[in-house]
Amino acid sequence: MRYFFYGTLLDPDVRAHILGAWINRRDLPAARLPGYRRVQIRGRHYPVVVPAPGAAVEGVLAAGLDRGAVLRLARFESDEYVDAERTVLVDGGRALRARVFVAGPLANPSDTDWTVEVWQRRHKGAFMRRHCVPFR
Repeated sequence: MRYFFYGTLLDPDVRAHILGAWINRRDLPAARLPGYRRVQIRGRHYPVVVPAPGAAVEGVLAAGLDRGAVLRLARFESDEYVDAERTVLVDGGRALRARVFVAGPLANPSDTDWTVEVWQRRHKGAFMRRHCVPFR
């Protein structure tokens, strides 16, 4: 199964911690999720995608995750998210189905756009200390 990453998992350090170092040696092609917008969750420093006709979210596509990586990924994503299957676009418009963690009923999306560059500059250190504790 393929997974579309659009938030903190765009960062190689977060990906390596959650999915294992092998993911950083994988080809992670650029992908786009049409019909969605990436916003910050209210009171948090990480994003969620919400439906937005005419918009699109840029991210990457990860394939070939083993069962352990999928379980760690599901555990990493909180109950603010729902694991859903969506169509993403790669290679200039080729459509593929992928798993995407979209806003769930417990998410509280804001109206503030979220970018990985701002997050890395301002919040990555604290995020890594809080959310990237060893999985057992």
